[in-house]
Amino acid sequence: MSDYAIECEGLRKTFKLGEELSLRRSVQMLLPGVKADLEPFRALDDVTFKVPRGAYFGIVGANGSGKSTLTQIISGITVPDAGHARVWGRLLPLLEIGAGFHPDLTGRENVFLLGAIVGLPTKQIAEVMPRIEEFAGVARHLDTPLKRYSSGMQARLSFAAAICFPADIYVFDEVLAVVDDSFRDQCLEMLKHLSSDGRTIVFMSHDLDLVTSACTTGMWLQHGRVRTIGRMQDVADAYRAELADPAAA
Repeated sequence: MSDYAIECEGLRKTFKLGEELSLRRSVQMLLPGVKADLEPFRALDDVTFKVPRGAYFGIVGANGSGKSTLTQIISGITVPDAGHARVWGRLLPLLEIGAGFHPDLTGRENVFLLGAIVGLPTKQIAEVMPRIEEFAGVARHLDTPLKRYSSGMQARLSFAAAICFPADIYVFDEVLAVVDDSFRDQCLEMLKHLSSDGRTIVFMSHDLDLVTSACTTGMWLQHGRVRTIGRMQDVADAYRAELADPAAA
């Protein structure tokens, strides 16, 4: 077993800007001598870092810096064009509100669906259900279709299910942005408990104060590259300094 929970080396991911399949592009491809190539966009460029087992690791950066692409690669949702990402242990990602949920299923049915997606047996999901009900605070609505839930209720159920299911590594991408302060504090307290229990947490947010208060180490991504990595407070200070004076970078 490695001393690291996550190890990424030389990650590169390129997308193409524009619509890949469109009537205009299809017509252009039929015309002789006309190129319809889409402009490439490199979301990640030679990203290398390691997350020790049991770390509480934060990722910060502006929109378009590659944070979500990186968490998708770590979670196995997409693959890099180059480089590799290694993960040791069961990883449970929560990268968006209601991820893995179906709007026509009830809250309870969606919890079982999410558990099945991450490979948990039905019996184990049923055993965890009372904790999820209590943590989410939506017990009265568990047998209501998810499409009737507000965004805050969906966030509560999504986070409660993810955090109560057993895993070695938890990856969270901006999942606390739509919940109230009370539930956010409750979530952070649970994450702190999981971290002290030796679980690895990767936490991404635009809220620098939140990331700094929660995470001990972290990384700043800028234009798809690692700008700074180390103690979370130092990373956040460097990021704040550039936000205050972009010309100083």
